[in-house]
This record gives sequence, C-alpha cells and structure tokens, in this order.
Amino acid sequence: MARLADPELADRRRRQIMDAAIACFRKRGFHQATMAEICAEAGISAGALYRYFGSKAEIIGAIAEDSRGESDEAFLRMAEEHGFVEAMSFACRGFMQKFADGDGSLIADIFAEAIRDETVSTPLRKTDAQSVIVFTQAMKAAQARGEVDPSLDAEMTINTLFAVLEGIGLRRAFLRDTDPDAALLQFRALAERYLSPRP
Repeated sequence: MARLADPELADRRRRQIMDAAIACFRKRGFHQATMAEICAEAGISAGALYRYFGSKAEIIGAIAEDSRGESDEAFLRMAEEHGFVEAMSFACRGFMQKFADGDGSLIADIFAEAIRDETVSTPLRKTDAQSVIVFTQAMKAAQARGEVDPSLDAEMTINTLFAVLEGIGLRRAFLRDTDPDAALLQFRALAERYLSPRP
C-alpha cells in the first residue's frame, strides 16, 4: 500500500529550506548564494530541495508570501482594534525591525535583483499586490469612519506609504542608523500629516 504524503512534514521541510536560504542570503547575498549552499545549510540533498523549489526565485517568492501573509493579518487586526494610523505604524515597526536585525543589505539586494530579473520580481509583485489590496480596503474603511482624509485615493495613498516606508528603511540602513523606534517616528510624523482629515 502506497504511503500517504504527510502535509505537516512537507510544510516543515519547506520551512527548513526557506530558513536555510535566508541564512545563506544574509551571508552571501541573494545573487552570490547558490542552491548547493542552501542544501548544505538545510542538511538536505539537491533532489530533496528541488522537490519543493525549482529556483532561488521560487524560494524568495515563498519567503515573501509567508511573511506578508502573517503581517497582513496582524495589520487588519490592528486596524480594526486601534485605527488605521496605529496599524500603519505597527506595519512600519515590523519592517524597520528587519533592518535593525541586520537584513538591510539583504532587502536591498532582493530589490535590486527583482529589478534585474523577472523570475524574482514576478512572485514579489504578486505578493505586494495582495498586500496593497488588503491595506487599501482597510484605508477605505478608515475613510468611512472619518479617521483618514476622504479626498485621498486609497490605492495611490497605500502605494505612496509603502514607498515611504521602504525608502526610510533603505536610507537609514545606508546611513548606518537602523534604530526601529527612530524610523517609526519619522514614518509616523509623515503618515499622520498625510492622512489627517482636512478641517
């Protein structure tokens, strides 16, 4: 009788590979890290890795989808319980913590690779688009509650705030100042003025 696949084992193995890839990308950068190095870090064979991921680009897509999914759910809970600006600040704090943890060069590396390589950018754009939808819906709800300027185009505003958030993180990393609390204050000051309902 054929053995049934264990979905929990598959999930654990995928997580093991993604964690190993993150460790390799941190050490060598996305472009320089090899699939062989990821296999060695994960302690698995190449055949085992390729059963789950066909390329580094697929691994990056899975990592992005995993982290975005968790952060989007947390954002929605925060928006419902504490308001839109607090939720945006919460999302900002989580993103800036990645820079404080030493991932600034990895984030910049992945951005650069996504601009060069369509196979990297495609899964990242898909995940980003899903987040834009989630945040846009939350902003429209905040506009209906009177928390946010109703004259703002919600989708354009979310894309602008994402750009601000990413830009602050990358610039502060470039300046070797990755204090997440200071970065949050910088982002929040701008977001509050931008989103505030006009008198």
